[in-house]
Amino acid sequence: MARFTLDEVVQATGGRLVYDVPDRTFSQAETDTRAISQGALFVALKGERFNGHDYVLRAREQGALGAVVSEDRPEYNVPGFAVFLVANTETAYQDLARFHRRRFAIPIVAVTGSVGKTSTRSIIAAVLSQRYHVLQTEKNFNNEIGLPRTLLQLTPEHEVCVVEMGMRGLGQIAELAAIAEPTIGVVTNVGKSHIELLGSQENIAKAKSELVEALPENGAAILNQDDPYVAAMADLCRGKVVGYGVTSNAAIRASRITCNEKGIRFACRCFDQVLDIHMPVIGRHNVYNALAAIAVGRLLGLSEHQLAKGLAEYRGMPMRQELVRCGDYTFINDAYNANPASMSEALRSLTLLTKGRKIAVLGGMLELGEWAQKEHAAIGAEAADLGIDILITLGDLAAGIASAARAKGLTAVYTTATHAEAAARLQELLQPGDTILLKGSRGFAMEKILPYFERK
Repeated sequence: MARFTLDEVVQATGGRLVYDVPDRTFSQAETDTRAISQGALFVALKGERFNGHDYVLRAREQGALGAVVSEDRPEYNVPGFAVFLVANTETAYQDLARFHRRRFAIPIVAVTGSVGKTSTRSIIAAVLSQRYHVLQTEKNFNNEIGLPRTLLQLTPEHEVCVVEMGMRGLGQIAELAAIAEPTIGVVTNVGKSHIELLGSQENIAKAKSELVEALPENGAAILNQDDPYVAAMADLCRGKVVGYGVTSNAAIRASRITCNEKGIRFACRCFDQVLDIHMPVIGRHNVYNALAAIAVGRLLGLSEHQLAKGLAEYRGMPMRQELVRCGDYTFINDAYNANPASMSEALRSLTLLTKGRKIAVLGGMLELGEWAQKEHAAIGAEAADLGIDILITLGDLAAGIASAARAKGLTAVYTTATHAEAAARLQELLQPGDTILLKGSRGFAMEKILPYFERK
């Protein structure tokens, strides 16, 4: 954990020590009183619905020796309890994380993109673990609070750090990059997620490119050369650029791709090497994720054997095209989130996987704004074109998927309003050997359909 002296807290945050206390070293910087341990420094964050300043004394009771605050309340004046007054506690938390990150002269790999950030980050970490002790972002802690939390977990044992960077607007990735100071940046693609907030793919690309612009001259950008928005970011990089792809003539390129229920296989040309890759995960999109990992691994000195072994041992992530066997049926639990690109990819994966009937149970895609009707209709049309046997939709947004699928000639289409209703309809229709895709934005929690079948 990150340790700070009194002077280091002041130096990192620019804050003022309000009450005179004996010199001491804090054992960690923490924003959640439930995670406080003896000797911690509590950072009192503020949000729309909470104020950490109300919990400062609780943090002290649980062992905190000090707090970073933007409100100096009289009750904080407790003998021996250090109080640092700053203008903004969130900024101070980020400043502490940057200060701690600078203690380590190690590669910091940052991953961003509209689709595949988490999977790509996870695969990169798995590959690098073949040679290095790696710290990576937990879950999807990829924002202005989650990123500092990850960096503050750096210890002298860590040799590489892999972080994920999300965004909901222009300037946010630039802010995250200023905290993490990455040496390698990976951009997976530019899709339409968050288009409601940013207005166009061009603006989404501009936001993602902030990572490339932040890289130092001795850094490297790993770019999906098949995506024209991402490929164009090469011009913004002051350091080295390595492209990867399938259709383009990238330096790191996949060919002879096969996908089935046992996983994916492909040949990879990696500069002057040719690697035979097998991964026990489904979905053609994982080829791109793997290529990004190969690029990072090659830059950081992994051998051909280490690259292939790291990918072969990767087992995927929960609720991201996760295969779940329930008796005579196979579910593809891809319910973590959805946008137009990932929804399309999931449908294609379903068609590649099975010789039996293909059933898609789809929720809606959020944050599409004025694009919502068009994008849901496009998914419905694609489901029909791909030969999906049965389509069940959940909720009003996804009803647009159903309408478009019917218009394209798919007859076995059903609309439902609740998870229970969708599960009941599915139970009526299922036959042994069926494969069922569960997919929708996080707000639809499509994984809630699974327990109706796992209990059986």
